[in-house]
Amino acid sequence: MGRFMSTGLIVKLSDAPRDLQRNIRAFWPKSEWENAANIAYLESGWDANATNDTTSQDTPCGTVIAQRNGVEITAEYSLGYFQINSCNFPTWDAQSLLDPYQNCGTAHMIWDQQGWAAWYFSAQALGIL
Repeated sequence: MGRFMSTGLIVKLSDAPRDLQRNIRAFWPKSEWENAANIAYLESGWDANATNDTTSQDTPCGTVIAQRNGVEITAEYSLGYFQINSCNFPTWDAQSLLDPYQNCGTAHMIWDQQGWAAWYFSAQALGIL
């Protein structure tokens, strides 16, 4: 639990930025704190302002742009610690996902519905899927 399978590196919640620590503790059960911290680390490098925008006029949200290990990769506009794909929340102000509380709360909502599978590649790397 909480190990990077490829490097053996262990990140602990206590090493994360304080706002991330506080929000993980607020939203997830204690048994998932280390997993949440590790997912956030793999997704954003613990950068609250991390942005991954692979959309364009020719590749709007949801357009398949690649395949990795048999999994389709779609155009996304993902933000914050947990790289929440704002394409999945079209009525929201995407920039609100840069707020650590909003980002963690949304990540928890997704986790509550899908588990760590929503962060498939990171969860696979951690061995939690």
